[in-house]
Amino acid sequence: MEKVKEFKGIKGNLTAFREEVADVETIGYAGVPGVCTPFAELFAYAARDKKGIFIPNTDFEKARELVLTEYGVELGDVNPYKVDALILLGGLSMPKIGAKIEDVKKLIKESLKDGGKVIGVCFMDMFRKAG
Repeated sequence: MEKVKEFKGIKGNLTAFREEVADVETIGYAGVPGVCTPFAELFAYAARDKKGIFIPNTDFEKARELVLTEYGVELGDVNPYKVDALILLGGLSMPKIGAKIEDVKKLIKESLKDGGKVIGVCFMDMFRKAG
């Protein structure tokens, strides 16, 4: 894991995120439904000029389009497609509800285009605590 930037607060987090995905067209957000979904929607709103999908846990075939509406970003229809950047949300590392490392590696192979970026986004050092 490489620390890219230090920042504080939601604004700093979203600004750093936008900078990291500035050169991509499509983004996949993988995380635990319910826990991670609002964070995926928030980050997708910050990058609303990009196409995005939410991948529940590591189940690529159930990926849903992230759609910008008058209410913000919402889940749309099932539509899995390969992405330029895969965002691994911290819920994937949570005890009892997270994902196995081998399932995350499989998801990366299934969903990420060649030369794509993998970006971890978490709070409270979840990835570091999970090892």
